[in-house]
Parts: sequence; structure tokens; C-alpha cells
Amino acid sequence: MTGVCSTRHADVVRRLGAGQVIDYARQDFTAGAARYDLALQLGGTYSPAAVRKVLTPCGTLIQSFGDGSRWLGPVGNIIKAVALNPFAGQTLKSFTAKVTTQVLTEVSDLIQSRRIIPVIDRTFPLADAAAAVRLVEEGSPAGKVIVVVEPSPPELPPR
Repeated sequence: MTGVCSTRHADVVRRLGAGQVIDYARQDFTAGAARYDLALQLGGTYSPAAVRKVLTPCGTLIQSFGDGSRWLGPVGNIIKAVALNPFAGQTLKSFTAKVTTQVLTEVSDLIQSRRIIPVIDRTFPLADAAAAVRLVEEGSPAGKVIVVVEPSPPELPPR
């Protein structure tokens, strides 16, 4: 697995299992000779056409979102992928999470069983929510930023 990220997030990406890490500020991964069967774009500004260049002929690009254009935001990249799909030979798809009680319960169970371990940059109390929002707006945190709405209730001693 190859991860593409900024220098400051390279260690996190390696801990997540990337055998190779490409710093997008120093190297354009779409200009390399490597070819991939699957590209999962969770963010970033690479267009679907740029990512297609590093896919194998039958490769798949799944976009969760992207910065996209000034006017359309991430929708622009999703529309581009749909428009390219019939001509690409590759599979270009978008992914949007559907948040339901069932899905949240399943994710919670996976976290509790440690089958998945979320990457959390920082946790803020509700009183500091503005600082949490600033952190997200100012630059990409290395993981999720959590705002705790209310503290956990204290554990009661056994009876």
C-alpha cells in the first residue's frame, strides 16, 4: 500500500500500514511510473483524470471527496469521474457514507473490539469548540478532531 500525504503526516500513514509514503509537496505521485489497481482518494485536489494516469487499465478510483473547484467544491470531481467513466476502461466511483444508527453501532463495535483503531489528532471540550474548528480550517490535522459534548458519567462502584 502506498500513502500520499504531507511530510508531517508520514508517520501516521506508515502506522496505518503504508509500505511507501509519497510526500505530495515534494513529488507528484501522478507523474510516477507506479501503477495501482485501486486508488482511494479521501481528500485532496487531484482530479479524476490525474489519478487515472496511475491506475492499471482495469484499475478503480474511489473518491470520498476532494477539494474540487471554487464553484462546485467536491461535486465537481465527482461529476468529472461520472463523465469519464464510460470512456475510461477503469472504474471511477464516488463514495458517500450513509450514517445510520445501525452503521454507527457497527463502527462502535469494531472500535471497541480494536479491529479498527481511529486516528485522533486532538480532543476538545465543548467550551473550546471554536478552537477545534480553527484547527480543522487552518490545516489538515493528523486524524479526527473530537469535540466532547458532555463528559462521561463517572463509573459507579460495584454493589
